[in-house]
Amino acid sequence: KIFFENDFEINDENVNNFHVFYEFLAENNEKFNLTRIISEEDVIKKHFLDSVSSSQFIPENAKVVDVGAGGGFPSIPLKIIRPDINLTMIDSVNKKVEFLNQSVEKLNLTNALALHCRVEDVAHEQNHRETYDVCVSRAVATLSTLAEYCLPLVKVGGMFIAYKGALAEEELKQAKNALSILGAELIKTHIYQIEEDRTNYLLIFKKTRRTPNQYPRRNNKPRKSPL
Repeated sequence: KIFFENDFEINDENVNNFHVFYEFLAENNEKFNLTRIISEEDVIKKHFLDSVSSSQFIPENAKVVDVGAGGGFPSIPLKIIRPDINLTMIDSVNKKVEFLNQSVEKLNLTNALALHCRVEDVAHEQNHRETYDVCVSRAVATLSTLAEYCLPLVKVGGMFIAYKGALAEEELKQAKNALSILGAELIKTHIYQIEEDRTNYLLIFKKTRRTPNQYPRRNNKPRKSPL
């Protein structure tokens, strides 16, 4: 019922799929080390509802990539309510990728696949670099670092959507140089609340020009030495 309190069109099939995904997540959480949040109400609010907050900004039939997909947030909830998107999930932890692909199978999702790889490598591959309409990422790194991981995957004219919390505005200031180098500009800040005591932000960027070939840097440099 909580789902219907938000501004999303969610049908009975979606609700059933969220329930199936929650049960599968709870059942496998310890094995795959997916989330510290495990009560159903908390997972619905803090993971599911937060994840689908970007749905309204994603174009129809978009090719979407989730960087650092982890336990499937935001990608799996997004795919549940937006079956039209073509989804790729990237994570460097093999057991999480295994869980994601098992979830896709369990939910009978089509055009959805998780890849076990490091984004610093895959973003330099021709079949991934600057090929996605939208890149989403949630709780992976500070914005300066995240932009370097994500923007090389986004085609010119496409979008990068970063899910952020209370430090969003501060991170945005710190990432000004990185965004300029990587070829993106902020087009919207979507502020929303799922819980009364917490403000959430979607920072939505448009890719305005091609990212220079040397980015993302390898050897963990985006984290150790942000642009």
